[in-house]
Amino acid sequence: MTKMRIGKKKSTREEIGARNIDGVGVETYSNDYLVYFLVQPDNIAVLSETAVKTKIMAMSSVIKGLDSIEFSCINSRENFDQNKMFYKERLEEEESPKVREILEKDLIHLDRVQIQTASAREFLFILRFRNYNPETNEVQTGISRMTKLLKDAGFSYRQASKEDIKRLYAVYFVQNITQVYFDDYDGERFVKGDEYR
Repeated sequence: MTKMRIGKKKSTREEIGARNIDGVGVETYSNDYLVYFLVQPDNIAVLSETAVKTKIMAMSSVIKGLDSIEFSCINSRENFDQNKMFYKERLEEEESPKVREILEKDLIHLDRVQIQTASAREFLFILRFRNYNPETNEVQTGISRMTKLLKDAGFSYRQASKEDIKRLYAVYFVQNITQVYFDDYDGERFVKGDEYR
């Protein structure tokens, strides 16, 4: 009989690699510090070819301006793909015309909702500071540089707050788009009482 080794369970922060989330960014277990900027996308479908080229050049200037910039795009809406697959499977099995009609209407409704929210994406510009040392001014200098580059390039943006970062992580790791408040520690709101309810 083989003995099973049971190790200590990792905390949520250990699982996602975030040692600390503060009002500026995220300190990771690999000694990096991440700062997130939420960038509002332009609808290039309504821009002229010249305007699109200008946007591309503006993006190039931001990329060239910083060595440690990364990009990410995440959904900021519900994804109904599994629900739609369920309805399609039910339609194949269902024999009752009335139930089939209801299933088809539900499927059409989900398609409409998904089309209406198709542009609900969040674009992130991420600054990564490797071998982070809180004693230096490196992070604040990088934020100032990034802010200037984005402003000069004409992007609509804002630096992510602590609550933004927790929401982004919830969307990225567990596809949780509907929750409004995220505890810093599991069960925190129950210990502190009614102030979060």
